[in-house]
Amino acid sequence: MRASDILILAIILGLIVPSTIGFLVGRPVFVSYVYSESMYPTLKKWDVFFINPFSKGDIGDIIVFNLSGRWTVHRVYAITEKGYITKGDNNVATDQQDGKNAPIPKNQIIGKVITIGGRPLKIPGLGKYITSSATMVIVGALGILSIISDTGMKRKKRKRIVVTTEQIYLGLAGLLTITMIFIGSMSWGEVEITYASTLAGGQREGWYLPGSTIEKNLTIKNPSMIPMVVIASGKIINTTTLMLKGREEATIPVKILVPKETRIYTDKVSISSYYPILPISVIDNLYRINPRLPLIIEGMLVFLLLLAIEPLLGDPEVVFTRRF
Repeated sequence: MRASDILILAIILGLIVPSTIGFLVGRPVFVSYVYSESMYPTLKKWDVFFINPFSKGDIGDIIVFNLSGRWTVHRVYAITEKGYITKGDNNVATDQQDGKNAPIPKNQIIGKVITIGGRPLKIPGLGKYITSSATMVIVGALGILSIISDTGMKRKKRKRIVVTTEQIYLGLAGLLTITMIFIGSMSWGEVEITYASTLAGGQREGWYLPGSTIEKNLTIKNPSMIPMVVIASGKIINTTTLMLKGREEATIPVKILVPKETRIYTDKVSISSYYPILPISVIDNLYRINPRLPLIIEGMLVFLLLLAIEPLLGDPEVVFTRRF
């Protein structure tokens, strides 16, 4: 196997592994596609585009964010203290006009669309085949791996071993572990509850008398296709840990004591998701120590499991050699 073969394989798996996990947990990671004409002609329906998950974008950039429970790709129209104002290139109004949606907070933005020369890097029309062919993509990648490995083994063996199947396996195991932790933490978010403490309490929705108590239910959802352990916490609720099936919703009680000082308040409820690898009680206890601790422990367990499986795959084989 040549160095260029290894590089191509690393790129393929580096995109497919995170994107596949992202698909299962219900959020784009590096790659997604457009399912409306709101960004026409910049991005057309079914265009596949690429995401930089380490950037939140600036004015004029195209970002991917959660809008009313749906992943949306629109351009940043303005940035305010409350969040981002967004707009589709083909839309007349912004997403926030007339209070239709709140400004988008940074924690709801999963990345910026990668552009070259101001134009999105995209593959036109490929999105039509993604949902029905996700398995075929993975199978195709495995086929490429097989072809590259076979080709490499047929080449004349040289004296010094540089890369073996064992080393590649360990590298992929590490990639999977890091991807699990990264995607798991990126799926976290906050739910904001805004209300006003005012002497005119009750005259409008969201207006309450100072010193009164608000009791309502908050709906939380598991957007993943697989079961996840979801933990909700904040000063207005008791920390609640639930096991939710894929796409399942649940309601939890919220109790707010309205401050006596008259003004507008915003309380936040943090939502964190974890893979159902550990018992719920263990996840809950680890969460109370540090919210990221359950995710790290789960990643370590997966890595150790992959290490335990590796000897069962057979003796290491040489896939890349080099003569010095």
